[in-house]
Amino acid sequence: MKSVAAYLVNGRVLIAPLVRTTSGVGLEINPQNLGSSPDHKEVEAGLAIAFARSEWMVPHPAQSEWKGFFDPFLKAAGVRSLKAFMATAQLLNVEEKVGEWIVTPHRNLGAKEGFEPILQDQQRLPDLSAVANALLKLEQ
Repeated sequence: MKSVAAYLVNGRVLIAPLVRTTSGVGLEINPQNLGSSPDHKEVEAGLAIAFARSEWMVPHPAQSEWKGFFDPFLKAAGVRSLKAFMATAQLLNVEEKVGEWIVTPHRNLGAKEGFEPILQDQQRLPDLSAVANALLKLEQ
């Protein structure tokens, strides 16, 4: 299964693939910063790149590597702390299953609690263009 996380945070659109470690843990890595007002084609291309990368398997991080693991997301969002990141963050998780895309919005519970899926608002969309539209609607 392919999966990506798409954030609207601090006025920027970030898209990151969800990869699997050799231990089977899912990790969001290498966020793409699409800037503050990407157009539809940029978002669709960013999603396509992230979906291609979501097939990667990476070595499971050592205990010493977990500290600072989210730093690339903070940098991409232009903030210094998780608290600042979470202050404005909106998240859509997108999964591809047999040619359809399942988009799940998440409720922001703050820096200590993270995100929780809003399953009743989940959508099944036919293509990446529709997913890009859903992501761009977050900006409004």
